[in-house]
Amino acid sequence: MSQSIIQRYMWFFDTVWRYKRITRGEIERLWLQSDLSDGNPLTRRTFCNYREGAENLFDVNILCDTSTYEYYIEQAQPDKSSDLQKWLFDSLSVNYLMRHGADMAERIIPEHIPSGNDYMATITEAMQQGHVIRMTYHAFWKMSAQKVELEPYFVKAFRKRWYVIGYNRKDRHIKTYALDRVVELSLTTDTFEFPADFNPANYFAQSFGVIRSDEQPEAIRLRATMRQAQYLRALPLHHSQREYEVGDGYVDFIYNMYITYDLIQELLSLGREIEVISPAKLRNEIRNKLQAALDLYK
Repeated sequence: MSQSIIQRYMWFFDTVWRYKRITRGEIERLWLQSDLSDGNPLTRRTFCNYREGAENLFDVNILCDTSTYEYYIEQAQPDKSSDLQKWLFDSLSVNYLMRHGADMAERIIPEHIPSGNDYMATITEAMQQGHVIRMTYHAFWKMSAQKVELEPYFVKAFRKRWYVIGYNRKDRHIKTYALDRVVELSLTTDTFEFPADFNPANYFAQSFGVIRSDEQPEAIRLRATMRQAQYLRALPLHHSQREYEVGDGYVDFIYNMYITYDLIQELLSLGREIEVISPAKLRNEIRNKLQAALDLYK
């Protein structure tokens, strides 16, 4: 499939996606304004081809409301696959805009994830074909790199880093590896069976970030300032978040999460905007770290 036809499918999808509901006449008008049209109208046959191509490319259904003759994208069920679809839609929409809106390119600044580009294709191939990967991995806290044979289960992005999660054959344990710490990575001929009872979406379901705990998730109560509460309502810290109490100048939120390094770092970054009410061990941990940081400035 040529790059130009993919761009046309992307244009068709992006147009319907952005307008939510749009008639064929409006699509044809916008097509003539696009630099992809070269001034040529969108014929009925081409319209149907682009619609079908966009559906296949993005794995969606573009339907027509016969009462209004408006086209729209059928929304997927609210699960992890739709999260991936939404991320893909948004990424490609920005990419298309930057390619074809040259006057806007310098005014759209996306977040760059430096790790992962060199190895993602190989890891994806390994997951598709059920092949073990062999990599040289140099963790931050290790003096030297180590050899790892991994059965890759899934990949996850967090805080501008890509991670591969899988079964370490030597340690016989599921582990997480940051791709920016990989020195080299290759595909082996060894194969593995992806566990039928393993659900990637559930693996970090009780975590903030990419760390799990051997302990049970805990009920965590956080007290936010009224200003911070607005941010948490708009962008929840975790999917388990629920509003517990609204007081004079504060809002309490309840969570069910593992207490991990990632969570502690996030709470520390919020400073005086967040107070840990419970459990006591997390409150004490945050207090001790804040005190240690304060001691540096004595």
